[in-house]
Amino acid sequence: MTAQPLDEMQIDRPLASSRSLWDTLTQPASLLNTNDKPKARLLSAVLVVFLPLAFLAVFINPVTSIIAGREFTPPNPGIFVALLIIPVAYVLSRTRYYSVGAWLTISVPMIAVVLPILSTGQLATVVSLFYLALAVIMAELLLSSRETLIIGIIAALLVVLVPQFRLAGGLPSEAWAVFSFVLVTTGITVLVGRIREDNLRQLEKTQLELLKSLDEKEKSRIQAEQSRERAERSEQVKAAFLASMSHELRTPLNAVINFTRFVLDGDTGPVNEQQQDLLGEVVGSAKHLLNLINDVLDMSKIEAGSLTLFIEDGISLNQMLTSVASTGRSLLGDKPVSLELKVDENLPLLRCDRQRILQILLNVISNACKFTEAGTITINAQAANGEIVIAVKDTGPGIAQEDQAMVFEAFKQTKSGLRQAGGTGLGMPIAQSLAEAHNGRLWLESEFGKGTTFSIALPIKSEALVPAI
Repeated sequence: MTAQPLDEMQIDRPLASSRSLWDTLTQPASLLNTNDKPKARLLSAVLVVFLPLAFLAVFINPVTSIIAGREFTPPNPGIFVALLIIPVAYVLSRTRYYSVGAWLTISVPMIAVVLPILSTGQLATVVSLFYLALAVIMAELLLSSRETLIIGIIAALLVVLVPQFRLAGGLPSEAWAVFSFVLVTTGITVLVGRIREDNLRQLEKTQLELLKSLDEKEKSRIQAEQSRERAERSEQVKAAFLASMSHELRTPLNAVINFTRFVLDGDTGPVNEQQQDLLGEVVGSAKHLLNLINDVLDMSKIEAGSLTLFIEDGISLNQMLTSVASTGRSLLGDKPVSLELKVDENLPLLRCDRQRILQILLNVISNACKFTEAGTITINAQAANGEIVIAVKDTGPGIAQEDQAMVFEAFKQTKSGLRQAGGTGLGMPIAQSLAEAHNGRLWLESEFGKGTTFSIALPIKSEALVPAI
């Protein structure tokens, strides 16, 4: 067989189309002033992502109940009102009425607090704290400090006034707790926003005075430098936002996995075979999604330069490789593939981050198990020249020379990888970055149709790695 050259146009074309579609969905109106355009674009992007998630959150329970043959309680009609607000706010965010769309968006978490009070007369304190604080923070991101203060006052009044329509007597103690929290949150947020606005105004004033004292050539140079800095800040903000959203997604997803396991194990009552199959698929899909989120979180930390290693001395690589080999055999299942472990029993102990080294090994070995359909996977490890070299050799399809660099690029995969395994294409880039964070190396040697060898070289005791106390 001969290696087929990778048609880069086949990869660039869908990426360019995706970027074009995203720009079309989030492009703000040209009538907006310069200061409001970034806010309008942020609002549009949030609503584009949030709209399908909101509908999924509302309708997932009825759908799963129907599939499982269980009774379900219809959603509160007020929730549908909140859902209708989201597309209306999105449409307004694309026009010169952006601020109206922002007010409507901010009203959604406030409605989420008011509806339970009106329907049951009870105030869920933790939920109320979260949603009202979210409303205030969104106001600071999308509106001015003065409007943020107004939002905070409205939120506090809702906590005080709305329960009076349902409760007799005085205001419950938990309402006072929420009321106090909203006031403090609003005050801090407005203060921080005001300081930020003052700093920006002072910075703009200083820059204007400086620009006036320079000639046109110097102005052009400074403007180019500022554009570069803004681009760098934009990348940092993007990476920080991605990491934050990954955290916010992992917490509820872990809850979904755990609660589904409780039901699957029969802790809440007997479960028939059909329900067991469905719940098993839910757990499997949720775990897959959690792994993808973890990969995205790791990649965002690496790109943002915020990856932290927990360094320890005396880590046994022999034990780790034995455990990883066992995991690899379970991944192979019924494939006619043997996994052999050839490791020097006297390997020296490593100075490293145990979990991150385990992550590197799992990524490399699971990759070999995924692509090898028949033959042998061999894991070798030996010490030489102050480092330990682990080589994972498989008899899989191999990787063409022109595709090998793409293996270590984030969110990219070779044609055979997309066709055979799918995924996000983050496993190898993350493994390589983690190896380099340990002052090590990760590389591959392959010939198309003749298998692949991934090699990991790790220093036994790097002076640059300081053990945690």
